[in-house]
Amino acid sequence: MKKIINLSFIVFILFFSNLISQNVSDDIFFNTNTTMSIDEMNKIDPDPTPDMKFNLSEIDTISSQTAQQTPQTITITTEQKQVEIPEIAPEQKQMTKEEIERDINILFKEGKKYFDIEDYEGAIEIWERIIQNYPTAKTFHDVRYYLGNAYEYTGNLPKAIEHYQKFMAENPKHSLYTETAYKLAGCYTKLEKYPYSMEIYRDLIRKSPGKKETIRAYFNLAQIYMKQEKYKKVINIYRNIMKYYPNTQWEIQARFQLASLFGQIGRYKNAINEYKIIKNKYKDTDWAPMAAMHIGDTYKLAGDYKEAKDAYSRVVYEFYNREIYVQQAEERIRSLKQHKEIENKLYGK
Repeated sequence: MKKIINLSFIVFILFFSNLISQNVSDDIFFNTNTTMSIDEMNKIDPDPTPDMKFNLSEIDTISSQTAQQTPQTITITTEQKQVEIPEIAPEQKQMTKEEIERDINILFKEGKKYFDIEDYEGAIEIWERIIQNYPTAKTFHDVRYYLGNAYEYTGNLPKAIEHYQKFMAENPKHSLYTETAYKLAGCYTKLEKYPYSMEIYRDLIRKSPGKKETIRAYFNLAQIYMKQEKYKKVINIYRNIMKYYPNTQWEIQARFQLASLFGQIGRYKNAINEYKIIKNKYKDTDWAPMAAMHIGDTYKLAGDYKEAKDAYSRVVYEFYNREIYVQQAEERIRSLKQHKEIENKLYGK
């Protein structure tokens, strides 16, 4: 009997203790009227997370890097989605382009005023603004061509070359391409960079050996060879001109240049023959009396004064209606007579 009583007492004690513990726990965590310090709470429910030491500067650095790498997300409300930015109509876009072209034309014309009065620095200042502010405009390339002209006329050949080269690279089919090529070659010639200019002229000749726009390349190339005293090459060029441009003013000019070259290098007979061809082939033009005068000059250069006098006399007789040439011939005849008199005095003839 005692054992039963004792066992019952023990069970009662255990049940009562459990009931008390539940009530305490509820008061602590669910009763809002209970006030407890942080230390007391830590004793009851200590933080299971192990202690970690953080460096605040490291945290700030990581945060800033994350902010840079992570794009910011913007939430758009329904009302915001309904607001649309109006599209620019095609007519408005075209008008914008037209306005740009209009502004460029105004600036270009303003620069042209300075260019026409040879104030090239003023033109450069205005046209450079176009290059800088409107690099994609339709008339941009024309401005670059004229800007190269302005730099060339001021003597700034490197800047002229720069603009001519860019123009040609950007506009291989432009109507001013060939003219720009001539100007570029001319700048190189002025700088005595003959290989560059000669290559440009050769390229023009290779592309169009018999076209009108190529003739200047022949003559300019011949002039460079003359400066280098490569006379055989000069002769070949003039003969090619006569071959590809027969019965034209360029054939006549090439014959005149060839005859003049023969006279300079002492090939007087060849020179006189070329002049005679011009005189006979183009007898109804002003080239004929001009060639006749050069025949007399060549004989005089060769020291044959008798033949020179006869040549000048034929000019007076054959071209009596060309007053200017008659006067020139008579003056040369008098000059030869005076020269003969001086010789007689000096040498007792």
